[in-house]
Amino acid sequence: IIIITGYILTIRKIKPLRKLKREMDKFAKGDLNISCASDGEDEISQVSNSFQNAVNQIDKLIKSRQLFLRNIMHELKTPITKGRISVEMIDNPKQKQRLIKVFEKLELLINEFASIEQITSGEGLINVKPYRLSDIIDEAIDLSMIHTNQIDINIEKNLLLNVDFRLFTTAIKNVLDNGIKYSIDKKVIVQATYDKISFISQGSPLQDSLEHYTEPFTQNNISHKSFGLGLYIVKNILKAHKLEFTYEHKDSYNYFNFENISKLTTSQTLKA
Repeated sequence: IIIITGYILTIRKIKPLRKLKREMDKFAKGDLNISCASDGEDEISQVSNSFQNAVNQIDKLIKSRQLFLRNIMHELKTPITKGRISVEMIDNPKQKQRLIKVFEKLELLINEFASIEQITSGEGLINVKPYRLSDIIDEAIDLSMIHTNQIDINIEKNLLLNVDFRLFTTAIKNVLDNGIKYSIDKKVIVQATYDKISFISQGSPLQDSLEHYTEPFTQNNISHKSFGLGLYIVKNILKAHKLEFTYEHKDSYNYFNFENISKLTTSQTLKA
C-alpha cells in the first residue's frame, strides 16, 4: 500500500512537468500559443510560470517588430508612389531614367523587407505552386535590373518546382546580385539539374565560412565588401523551402548552390 501510494503521489507530482515538456516542445517548433501557468508554489510551478512569462514577452516583442516593419513599409510606399508620378513630369530623359531606377530600387528594398517579415514572423510559405524554374530565373533577372549578357543560363528544360514564387525569386535575385557585384568579370553562370541549382562566378574565395556571410549585416574589414542582408534572406528562404545553401570554391570560381532541389520538383517535370 505504501509503495502504491508513493507511486501515485510521484506520478501526480511530475504530471505538471510532463505538461511543461509538451509546451516546451511546441515552443521549440515555433508555436507561441502555449499555456503552462500554474497556481502551485512548488519548484515545478515556479519554473512553469517563469517559462510562461518569457514566452509572453517574446510574443510581444515579435508582434511589436512585425507592426513596426509593416508600418515602415506602408509609410514608405506612399512617398515612393508620389515620387514615381512626379518623375514622369521631368523633361530631361537622362535625369528621368536615373530617378526611375532609384525609385525601382526602393521598391525592391521594401519587397525584401516584406520577405524578411514573412519568413521571420513564422508565417512560412503562403502561396506554393508549381512554377517553371526558367520563369523564376527570368523574373529574378528582371528584378535585378542586370543585362542579359551578364547571365549565362544552363538549366534542365521543363524543370517545375513547388515554391513560393515571390520568395524564391527574391532568393535567386540576391544570389545573382552578389555574384555580379563580387565577380571579376561581372558575370554569373546559372546551372541547374534535378537536384541542385548553382550560381557560378569568377573570383577569390570567401575569407570566412558561408555561415558568417549569412548572418544579417555581415561585413568584412572593407566596408564596401559587405554582404548586408542579401545572403541572410537567401538562407532563410531556402530554409523555409527545406533546401540547403552551400558554397565551394574551385578553379578560381565561386559556387553558391541550392541543394536538394529534387524535394521541390513536381511529378509533371519528368512528364514534360
